Amino acid sequence: MFCPKLKDESGMVMIVIMAVTFLGTILTTSYMGLVIHESREATRQKHRVQSLFLAEAGLEKSLYYLNNIDDPENPWVDDEGQMLATPLEYEGNLAEGCYEITLYDQNQLPSLPDKGYLVESTGIIPRLSGKDIKRRVSCIVDNMDELPIPAALSILDDADVEIELDKFASNSWTIDGEDMDDWMGRGLYGIAVANTEDDVELQLGARLDAVTGADDAGTDLVGIDAILEDPDLPKNLDAYANYFEKIAIDVSSPDGHLHTIPEDLLGTETEYQVLYADLSKGPLKLAGQNVGNGVLVLEGTGEFEMAGNSTWNGVIICASESNILLKGGGATPAHIYGALLIADGTVEMNGTADIQYSSDNTSKINAQLLLYQVYSWCEGWGIPIGAELDV
Repeated sequence: MFCPKLKDESGMVMIVIMAVTFLGTILTTSYMGLVIHESREATRQKHRVQSLFLAEAGLEKSLYYLNNIDDPENPWVDDEGQMLATPLEYEGNLAEGCYEITLYDQNQLPSLPDKGYLVESTGIIPRLSGKDIKRRVSCIVDNMDELPIPAALSILDDADVEIELDKFASNSWTIDGEDMDDWMGRGLYGIAVANTEDDVELQLGARLDAVTGADDAGTDLVGIDAILEDPDLPKNLDAYANYFEKIAIDVSSPDGHLHTIPEDLLGTETEYQVLYADLSKGPLKLAGQNVGNGVLVLEGTGEFEMAGNSTWNGVIICASESNILLKGGGATPAHIYGALLIADGTVEMNGTADIQYSSDNTSKINAQLLLYQVYSWCEGWGIPIGAELDV
């Protein structure tokens, strides 16, 4: 059946089409605006992250310059190798931006540690239009005090002398209290005992005769006269053990069996190494003929053995309940040239083993390994870490 078209029906279709088109245009425009906004925000967020990374790169650069004053390209050092007066500044370019560093010391901020610096590092991403994207990090950097090494063998940290020295059972070993690198001698004692009321003479008995040392004038000392009980000696090795552990190579046993320290990790006379071992994971050994150079930190209940004719140049820190076993025999002694610091462990020396104080080896540790490090992050200048600047 034929139905006649209403006169105004075509007009309604046109109105619907126009409304749909208008709505689609609005939606499309809104979507495109949202896409553009999200794209810009993503770029902005990327620049924020990049500027923060740049600021942290500036911090790392400042640590490098503080720890490498002998670098001829170091802008903070004069021709004689001395740090210039603060505030010190440096600018560097990296990737798509740059960083700006400013270094302050106690002259500007008296509340800083004696050897500390405040580092303010700003990462900058330049923009063609608008303000540059900037982020800032501020922190205090400091290096640790020199490692306290009062004698060839030091029993510190409120350790129990009776436990620490109980296994000294051989008359063939020696602990030399003189400085093997100083022909005048430095009056360093064979054994230093900190903060203990134990009767050392009663505990060691005849073994005291094997302990040798020297006074300030270089006069030989034997037995109880060569042992110093000094309440002012450092008590706490934890801070040093923790510091060295952070920068150390872990040489703990991987499988619970006796593990020998690899030769390629033992360092050299000019490049000291820092090693760490958790002896509760398995015993550790320095093989005969091998020579270690640097710091060895031992923790955990277990045993570390130095085989005959092996040598450690530097310092061994026995941080907790470890047993140090030095084995020597005849012409193949085991040597520690530097110092052995005991917090909670024990040491057993058999055969011809010895410990001799070496100021050369201990000073290398303080010079090479006690580096500037981040002491604490701070909000500096009232601006939180990572805050945007001038945005």
